[in-house]
Amino acid sequence: MPKTRHVLREYYESISFRHLNKIGLNSRPNGFGLLLGKSIYDIAKSPMSKGYEADYKNNEYCLKHLDNDQFIGFRFQDDGYISMMSEDWALGVFNWPSCKGFKSKPTDHYMRPFQLRLEGNKKWVSPDMSGIIHKGLCRETFHYQMKYLQDFINAYPDKPKFSLTWMSYLAHNDQNALYHTDDYFYNFFNDNKEKFNNSFVLVMGDHGNRFGWLRKTSVGEIEDNNPFLFLSVPASFRRNTTYTDTLKQNAKTLMSHYDIYATLNEITNPLNPRTPKPLIKGSSLFHPLPQPRTCDRLRIPFEYCICKAKKTTLPKNNAIAIPGAEIMIARMNLNLRESNETDDCLSLSLDPKSSITVDEFEEKGNVKVYQITYSTLPGGGQFWGYLTQLSSNGTLNILSEKFPRLNAYAAQSGCATKAKFASYCFCKNLLKPPPIIQKTAISTTLPPNIPKKQQPSKKL
Repeated sequence: MPKTRHVLREYYESISFRHLNKIGLNSRPNGFGLLLGKSIYDIAKSPMSKGYEADYKNNEYCLKHLDNDQFIGFRFQDDGYISMMSEDWALGVFNWPSCKGFKSKPTDHYMRPFQLRLEGNKKWVSPDMSGIIHKGLCRETFHYQMKYLQDFINAYPDKPKFSLTWMSYLAHNDQNALYHTDDYFYNFFNDNKEKFNNSFVLVMGDHGNRFGWLRKTSVGEIEDNNPFLFLSVPASFRRNTTYTDTLKQNAKTLMSHYDIYATLNEITNPLNPRTPKPLIKGSSLFHPLPQPRTCDRLRIPFEYCICKAKKTTLPKNNAIAIPGAEIMIARMNLNLRESNETDDCLSLSLDPKSSITVDEFEEKGNVKVYQITYSTLPGGGQFWGYLTQLSSNGTLNILSEKFPRLNAYAAQSGCATKAKFASYCFCKNLLKPPPIIQKTAISTTLPPNIPKKQQPSKKL
């Protein structure tokens, strides 16, 4: 999006933070870190980490409403801001696949009721809504979100505003899908540059593309873990060189979504916040960042860390490939059993015809770390994960919290779309039963004038 990038740099004087590191596999852990400043998964103690416990126990992030939590929008509301939040589908980061999210609307203007009427379940959906909204119109989901945002900006010209616009569909399934929106977003930011003149503007991703042909490359792996972030500050702040120099220096160092949450918290200063002392795990970007900054210190799991050591690809006949992949597949099947998905999903096995790639990292101390990429049957799922091996005993241990999938799986996991391990699932109902071959006896009766010796045999 060169035009959009140009307008952000030239008219907004945006600063590019090149070392933003995601903190989890997909949108949910990254969204909680960004908007609530909390972790939803443990980081296991290992040779690569001292270990950290999640901020929610027993899946409370999903099983309980978030109305009393430290959502960043609440802090802006408490400081007198008019607030707005929109996502481009009904479930979104706090509700997918079957989580409670917010019981009451978390912002003054909330787009989720629109999505529930458009594509929610039978309780909410309007059968005529889709035809009214989409029929005869060449519009995508982001058009409705951006119109909602523009109306919000225009409706409150003299009041402080907080808005969050989260787009998933735009580039979720195709890394090339953004290009056709370049003119649209260029025009939006160009048309609103005066209205944003006194604003903090963040344009960012929560993570990169997690599957597809590009993700299978080394560049794609980095892009997955290293989402985009542009930050623009109010024009009056840009003239303060001490302030901007600090931001530019911080842009050169490792950071995470926890740091963005800490930064957003500092922008507001409510007299009576509903969370007087929010849990802050990151550091505000408006001040020099504490050093040293390593992935483990920033609570970034090793498997997503962009500061990895050098690695080499082992020969195909190495001794780690098959036992390492089989250990991971055994864990996958255990995950399916423990999550009660085996009634619908088949057990997985190693695909013997597909190659296994093993990358070995530079050894530190007496610990070796391997990244293994392998394929499973049925379904041809392509996965990767990390193992450690102690030099003292040679035992292989799993380091990854979950094994990310490199190819699409929606068509194979339709029976488990809301399951925690849906990416592992190959539904039993997709197996076609073998064809049944039946023997059929055919009886023939010929007219009596045909000689018997010319009659065909009745035996088949």
